[in-house]
Amino acid sequence: MAVTRHLAFAVLALFALRVSAGNVQPTLVVAPGLEAEADYWIGDVERPAVVVLHGFLQTRHFPVVRRIAESFAAEGYSVLLPSLTLGINRRRDSFACEALHTHSMEQDVAELHAWITWLTERSGKRPVVVAHSAGGIQIGALLAGTSPPEIQRAILIGLSYFGEEQGPAGADRLRARALSDLSIAPEAMRRYALSHCDRYVTSPESLLSYLRWDKARLGAALAGSPVPVTVIYGGRDPHTDRQWMDALSTQGVGLRSVAAAEHFCDLTNEEGLVEQVRDVIRGDEHG
Repeated sequence: MAVTRHLAFAVLALFALRVSAGNVQPTLVVAPGLEAEADYWIGDVERPAVVVLHGFLQTRHFPVVRRIAESFAAEGYSVLLPSLTLGINRRRDSFACEALHTHSMEQDVAELHAWITWLTERSGKRPVVVAHSAGGIQIGALLAGTSPPEIQRAILIGLSYFGEEQGPAGADRLRARALSDLSIAPEAMRRYALSHCDRYVTSPESLLSYLRWDKARLGAALAGSPVPVTVIYGGRDPHTDRQWMDALSTQGVGLRSVAAAEHFCDLTNEEGLVEQVRDVIRGDEHG
């Protein structure tokens, strides 16, 4: 199947570097004819290395992750800010909901694994991984894998789970329909819904790869994580499932809030968000 063919991402180590002001832009061959791009700031040897991951269908240019990466790079951290390809060679733009989506959760996680390995080899350190929104789901899936990369900790900002926007009943209907479609034509492209997308065109096989990461599965992955996990949420974020957050906190997941912040954390609350991330990382440095 298509998913299986692409699981060889992490073993392809071909890469190139393009230099820009203050940072370099490495590319990583993740499949034949498919290159992923990133920004990389080389920091001080005594500082931790950090990977910053964007949310669903976004890129490394998305304001929240860009500001976090640039803030820590300015403080001397080695920072890697990749864009997942989502099956598009050297993807640089956000992916429209209405486009044809051939990517899967397994492919996304394999790419992320490859980038973390890339940074570990170059920095000589286990990196801290910071993710925004649905990027946190991919971190959870990565940590729950059979051979997760060695990281220091995970910091998940504005964490959500797949099926949240559709609600329990809507997600169940989507899952049932996709399972039915899967038995008929597993790779046929059909219109579904996923995350914030009311019109999301993909195969049932690919859709199910994401829908499997619902509240229960993601919660179990984070609770059983081999490394510390901290969730940072905005006090005014309508996407925050506070009951779920409270349940995670009883299972060893750290919780922090930025009181006035919403899901995308505008410039007014940027420093508060960066400070929360900084506090978590510095706690590891000093403790």
